[in-house]
Parts: sequence; C-alpha cells; structure tokens
Amino acid sequence: MNSLRFIPRNVLLGVGTAAILSLPTAAKADEGWGVDFEKAKAQAAKEGKSILMEFTGSDWCPPCKALHKNVLVKDVFKTEMPKSFVLLKLDSPRDKSKQTPEEIEQYKTLSAKYGIKGVPTIFLADAKGRPYYETVGYSGDPAEKYVANLKDQLGTLAKRDAAFAKAEKASGSEKAKLLAEGLSLVNDEMALKTYGDVVSQIIELDADNEAGLKAKFAGLKNSVGFKAELEATMRGSRGEPEDTLAAIDKLIAEKKPTDVALQEALFYKGTIHFQTDKAKAKELLLEAQELAPKSETGSRIEGILERFFKDE
Repeated sequence: MNSLRFIPRNVLLGVGTAAILSLPTAAKADEGWGVDFEKAKAQAAKEGKSILMEFTGSDWCPPCKALHKNVLVKDVFKTEMPKSFVLLKLDSPRDKSKQTPEEIEQYKTLSAKYGIKGVPTIFLADAKGRPYYETVGYSGDPAEKYVANLKDQLGTLAKRDAAFAKAEKASGSEKAKLLAEGLSLVNDEMALKTYGDVVSQIIELDADNEAGLKAKFAGLKNSVGFKAELEATMRGSRGEPEDTLAAIDKLIAEKKPTDVALQEALFYKGTIHFQTDKAKAKELLLEAQELAPKSETGSRIEGILERFFKDE
C-alpha cells in the first residue's frame, strides 16, 4: 500500500501528534453521520446494526478527500449503508479551533484502541465496538464496488457470531477452538487489541496447551507488545540512522522477538538502509519476508521488492 492511497501513521507523527489525536465537533458532522462513539454503540444495539467508523483527515489528506468525493457522498452509499450500519466519523483535521477537550480525548482513546496506522481507515464493528473488518486507504474504487464490498463483510460477522454461539455450548479445549475460529476472521493485532476477553478465555481454557492455542495467543501478546515498543523506539529516535539502527538492535537483543515481531524490526531496519545501502536493505527485507510471508508486513515487503528490486 503506497502513500498515494493513504497517509501512514508515521507520517502523521512526523507532522505532529495533534494531527492524529483530534476530533471534529458534532456541528461539523456530515448528514447521517454521528461523532459520539458511545451514542453510536447504543444506537447500533437498539437497531440491531453494526457500526461503520471512518478515521479521516478531512481538510488535509488527499486520499481521504478522494474517498469522501467518490464514495461517501454518493447516493448508493447514503442509501445502502444506513440500512445495516450506524455511521461514525472520527476526523483529525488541521483546523482544531472548534474541538473540545472531551472530543480530543475520545479520539486519543479510539486511535490507540484500534491501532490506527493511517488515514483514511474504515472499520466495521459490532454494537459493542468490536471490529470484524478493516480497510486502510482508498484505491479509487467506484462507490458501487466499495459499497458492495462493505456489505459483503456482514458475512464475516455472521461467521464470527456462529462460531461464538457454538462456543457457548462447548467447554474446555473444544470451546477454546471455537473461540479461536471466530477470532481467525480478524487479524491477530485487532484480536488482541479489541477481543482481549476472548483471548484470555482461550488461554485459560487451553491451559495445558492441548490445542496449541495457549502458546499461540501468548506468543501473539508478546509480539504485539514488542511491536509497540519498536514503534516507540522509532518515534523517539531523533539521531542519525546509525543511532536508530543501534536502538532497534538493542531492543531485539533484549526482547528476543520471533516471527512477525522480528519481521517488523527487520522491515524497519531495511527501510532505514534503503536510502544509503540498497543491497543491505534488500538483504534485510528478504530475511524479514521469509519469517511470515502472508502477514500484513510480509505483503508490504513483497510490494516493495517488486517495485524497487525487480530487476536486480
């Protein structure tokens, strides 16, 4: 996914934390959209709907503006989406003159809770706010195709709920397997951030690791924790590239990450080397990709290798 499709979180951090952690007032909400998370959940529960959350940068982000112009204001979106979804707009505009402290705090909470990587980001979540679908960026799809894809995701919710319903009637490792089946429909990081109670149940039910789930989810917890520390290291680095690389190596030595966590660290190292030593960058990116080729970062690496190293 390239920068023309979305504005990544590290770029947002580069232009100032306030650009991420801000929210518009209700007076600026588009027609049919709310801006209060708790009210959206209450409405969704009452009406038996899901919540469609849009994280955006409405007055400065080109892909956000394109999504708004080409999809969100089109009749097919305004007609079809409210049938199944409560619409919630979470904006991070440059003009913050009309924001309240409460609105800013809400955005801080939600951006952290949902692990926003860039804007625009669309989440589909149940009435409890637990997401079952995420899409980052805008590739230019017409409104009809975009809407059809979002409506199709209701099938994901149905499958998740079916697995959870079966789990209610099961016990022990069998219940753990069914809960894990439901969580398999969302990505691992999303599961850990927003389904913490379900993850804890799985680990407790598979206490002897009979189904291999305790080890899996305990490992995922460690992985997400490491990635958070890695991102903090990257944000806190203000020195030369060599200093940043040394800080990453120190973190790797201390935490001993594996799989997707180590992949993320090697990916960052590769991007740092890219400006000065492309051969070393390629080496690190290939090593990272081999760790988890089907992960989100693995897919990103594949795209980078195809674009920048195809002829090497």
